[in-house]
Amino acid sequence: MPFVGITTFAGYPLWQPDKKTDAVVLGIPYDEGTTYRPGARFGPRAIRDASMFYNYERREDRFYDADRRRWMLSGKAVADAGDVEIEPLSLKKNWKSITEAVQSILKADAIPAVMGGDHSVTYPVVKALAGAKLHYIHLDTHADCDRIFESKFTHGSPVVRILEEGLAESITIIGVRGLTNSGRDFSWINEQDVRVITARELRDKPLKPSSDLLGEGDFYVSLDIDFFDPSAAPGTGTPEPGGLFFPDFSDVIQSIASRGNIIAFDVVEVNPLLDGRGAITAHLGARCILELLSAALDRP
Repeated sequence: MPFVGITTFAGYPLWQPDKKTDAVVLGIPYDEGTTYRPGARFGPRAIRDASMFYNYERREDRFYDADRRRWMLSGKAVADAGDVEIEPLSLKKNWKSITEAVQSILKADAIPAVMGGDHSVTYPVVKALAGAKLHYIHLDTHADCDRIFESKFTHGSPVVRILEEGLAESITIIGVRGLTNSGRDFSWINEQDVRVITARELRDKPLKPSSDLLGEGDFYVSLDIDFFDPSAAPGTGTPEPGGLFFPDFSDVIQSIASRGNIIAFDVVEVNPLLDGRGAITAHLGARCILELLSAALDRP
């Protein structure tokens, strides 16, 4: 039952690197890149707790998607690698530890499924895939192209770092909205040929698998939980009205999966200190990870 046993993601076993595994869940309990309300360092633990809700059936076929009338993750080997060891105020050491932890998963020929942590952790995760020809998909209310701070490693700057270091063939930002994006940043990213789809544009015209806005090939998907409306995800440091909901997210992910392989992904900015007793944001984060795992692994 969900309330029995040691908590791992969805009750999956602990990772054994010498055992064939399709995907490995990795927590990064780090939030020193936060510019407003901290607490996302407790996100991985909260998501694991919430994910046990999906642990009713310990058998091969235990995830049935009633919306799409199909099984998810049947026959797929998923494991939990625990968390990266984070040392407060040791940025270079932490970044190195994150990159090496992700590289160890890639070396085992498994897909890294990362739980943040704030959005600054995306940069060292993507850095582990340096050399891969991938399209970077950024699902977020913010463009995360901040260039206003002396530090280059806040949770508002991963897209800038990925752009500057040429870590992606293309970048698409989906779901931006509200008043906390800099108009100057938008002018700058337009000059960089970054594709931007606002929350309103996505609602008015949902993405189709044939959309050229996504690219084609291998994908890295980064989901900031504030992509969702605060009514669905109150537990985040930077909530913004006018957001999207799980069906919108699921449709976007399915469109991406139809155009290539999701080779790694992260879900970040879940802050249980702001989530309330129902932990609905942590539950949403867990469900999003399962959706991304299915999109990555349940392909012909």
